[in-house]
Amino acid sequence: MTTGRAPRKNPKVEAAMSRTSPSPIAIEPVAGEPWVKLADGAALAHWTREDEIALNQANRQTEKYGFFVKAFDFLTENRVRGDYHEFGCHRCRTFRMALTEARRHNQDQMKFFAFDSFAGLPDAASDPSVELWKRGALATSEGEFMQMVREHGIYADRVVTIKGFYADSLTPALQRRFRDNENKIALVNIDCDLYESAVPVFDFIEPLLQEGSVLYIDDMFSGYKGSPAKGVARAFREFRARSRFKFVRHLDIGWWGRSYIAYIDPDGPAAEE
Repeated sequence: MTTGRAPRKNPKVEAAMSRTSPSPIAIEPVAGEPWVKLADGAALAHWTREDEIALNQANRQTEKYGFFVKAFDFLTENRVRGDYHEFGCHRCRTFRMALTEARRHNQDQMKFFAFDSFAGLPDAASDPSVELWKRGALATSEGEFMQMVREHGIYADRVVTIKGFYADSLTPALQRRFRDNENKIALVNIDCDLYESAVPVFDFIEPLLQEGSVLYIDDMFSGYKGSPAKGVARAFREFRARSRFKFVRHLDIGWWGRSYIAYIDPDGPAAEE
């Protein structure tokens, strides 16, 4: 793996993080109206867009980490053995969460696969509602990613990167190699934002799933105004219709994500949406 520079930081966001607690919003009861503690006009008198970004990131990453704590507990309790796959690895945030919880649960045989262009998003043909989702957005280089993995110091020798846009990198040959040489998937994090990125991901993972595989779909309600007929939600709906697996709803992650558990029940009804 190559060694890269540390990721560039946004000075405004860093400044906001330094003056705004990165802790998530805590809902605290009070004795009297409005019965919960709220930030008032004085607390928000100098609130900025950078403050909003910093607090939202703290809230969202806390929600995501809570999911990984629960997911690895589920995998351990149910003896689901396999590897971790992540599609969309910007800034190594959730990838480090997976490494940490794998170590806490003594997953000493698990391998960790990072699938990413490492050059940001591709062109979007599906017209997402998030203006940021343009070609090249959300880019973390392969070198930057691996530097963060090594600095995290957990299972770095078992992290493998697969570089490229998914329509190009997730080839039948690569799928056969994984099917023949690697473990089944225990947990897969699908964080690729766009419909056109998600379609080849779902096709790629189909033969690698097993009963008990957990699918975390990060952008179920992101980028397309929450429409299940668009974006990653649409790609998953289409995948469910053709997959040999069924999927039961498991955990909600914030307002944006949802996890499912794969199972086989050839004689039973389809799993609920």
